[in-house]
Amino acid sequence: MVISFCCGKGGTGKTTSTYNIGAALAKAGKQVLLVDNDQQGSLTLAMGYEPQMLSMTLANLMFQAIDMPDQLTDAIGQAILQKTENLHLVPANNKLAGILSRLVSMQNTRAMFPLDDSSIAPERVLTAIIEQVKDQYDYILIDCSPHLDLQMLNALVASERVIIPTQAHFLDTVGLNDTIEIIRKVQQSLNPNLKQVDILLTMFMQRTVLNQISRQNVVERYGEQMHIFSQPIDYSIKVAEHPAVGISLLEYAPKNAAALSYRAAAEEVMRNG
Repeated sequence: MVISFCCGKGGTGKTTSTYNIGAALAKAGKQVLLVDNDQQGSLTLAMGYEPQMLSMTLANLMFQAIDMPDQLTDAIGQAILQKTENLHLVPANNKLAGILSRLVSMQNTRAMFPLDDSSIAPERVLTAIIEQVKDQYDYILIDCSPHLDLQMLNALVASERVIIPTQAHFLDTVGLNDTIEIIRKVQQSLNPNLKQVDILLTMFMQRTVLNQISRQNVVERYGEQMHIFSQPIDYSIKVAEHPAVGISLLEYAPKNAAALSYRAAAEEVMRNG
């Protein structure tokens, strides 16, 4: 299953959730590939790699899929990094900015000239890469930047499921609408296989009235339309600490409340896939 982690607002825990749900799935015996789809390379950095030192990243693969698709398989093999036996990564760095410019150029060209049979659509470049490795993994998780752009659109078109991490704060929950709107448009026109949308509340403080009210509002507003994870991710300073040592929260502080929350979220992913 291919799952994108998307939200049109920064700081909601997309990268942390991608990494730790992926790590929990891997610990459950699943073969997991994480894809860093953000030019900041935050997921790559959190997993202990230096983004700017890597010669093969997602940007290379996307350029390959556009210009030399016949060599894509070999390139993918060179780009994938093995973090643990079951957990692999397609890394990213700032070269993705060049890919976004290329995708925009392709989109503008398509507006003037129809695609021929040999051309790839600008919103399906990531799909071409995912299709090459999909059969090798139980789960492919894509970490997206907060920008509602062609890079995120590529992730949604390649996915069967999307998880929207959001803080239980007023401004964050209000911002859900923009993300949900673009997901609905993708479902209707570009990817009918994107059948499941989930909301994951993050950085949750059980004792605060604000968080409890925000959670109730999310459930009342979206609960009938989409799946909301039954257990929010607890707030913990350990969540901010673990990327600095390049390991998952499950390894860094396995008994921490947030780590337990991510294990529960992974179990829910497997139950509700």
